[in-house]
Amino acid sequence: MTRVGIIGLGHIASSYGGAYTHVGGILESDKVELTAVADITQEAHDTFMEQWGDKFPDTKHYSDYADMFAAEELDIVAVCTRGPHHYTAMMDVIKAAPKAIFLEKPATCSLEEMDAVVDAAKAADIPITVSYSRHWGPHVLRMAELIKDGLIGEVTGVVGHCGNSLLSFTSHQTDMICQFAGYDPVAVYARGTVPETDVPDGYAPEPALQSMVIEFASGLVGTQVATEGELGTIAVDIQGTEGRACVAFYKPPVAWNKKGEPIDLNKLGLPENASPFKLAYEQIVAHLESGPLPHCTNENFIAVHETGFAAIESILTGQRVEIPNVNRGRKVFANG
Repeated sequence: MTRVGIIGLGHIASSYGGAYTHVGGILESDKVELTAVADITQEAHDTFMEQWGDKFPDTKHYSDYADMFAAEELDIVAVCTRGPHHYTAMMDVIKAAPKAIFLEKPATCSLEEMDAVVDAAKAADIPITVSYSRHWGPHVLRMAELIKDGLIGEVTGVVGHCGNSLLSFTSHQTDMICQFAGYDPVAVYARGTVPETDVPDGYAPEPALQSMVIEFASGLVGTQVATEGELGTIAVDIQGTEGRACVAFYKPPVAWNKKGEPIDLNKLGLPENASPFKLAYEQIVAHLESGPLPHCTNENFIAVHETGFAAIESILTGQRVEIPNVNRGRKVFANG
């Protein structure tokens, strides 16, 4: 069994409840076990015990993740702290040398931080998977396979529907656009709003996205808008030479052929719903057992994170911004 330790017991780690948490996904899987958790507040540990204690009676609890590293042999470490704490935690985790890291988004608050984390992990040969969790919706994964195999012909464009904070939330949708268009963005032109809010010294506020155009090296163009699509938000519309499809995280997908006739997707093996975290952890385990890299790992998460920072730069400057971004020092208070 692959041993997992979690740093930070906030909402996405355990407090949302059910399968839509790291802990819920671990519970559903027979590939991983929750060996230990660390959080600086006793309240977080108490809440965990109220929600999950009967299901994880043997999980060890620590107030300091350094003590957890010293006492436990962990294969995967999940970093679920708030965004501004990611850089410090990640550098400490890399020194502890687990076999893999599962990092919550936003990955880092600046591209300089991302560069340092990526370089350190690469030197230690530790893959970093970033939790753009909607990516692992079972039907989303299956539709990505079907479309790659030609369900609607060659993809000609992707439109994503989701606004809000660029790194802390909208990055889910940016990843879904890349999931269907490719992880080779080269430039971004974006519009958005900058909140009037106090942030710590050295940080800029995190803008909210209204719209952006993502240019890909393949020639494809992805568009992200802060409006609902046919299937609501956290959804993508994929245009193809032989039809089109709509894929959402929260609703069943739909597709049409070139004549506009519905395609019966139920005949194409759409899977039962399951925790996206279960599937993500099992991809990480499969890699540790000599399988391919998990999705949203290394270069792929870098592409999404670069796109988010390019969008921020474009909003602030009014200019089209090429990827990789030249301004790598801008520090954004992405507190998701």
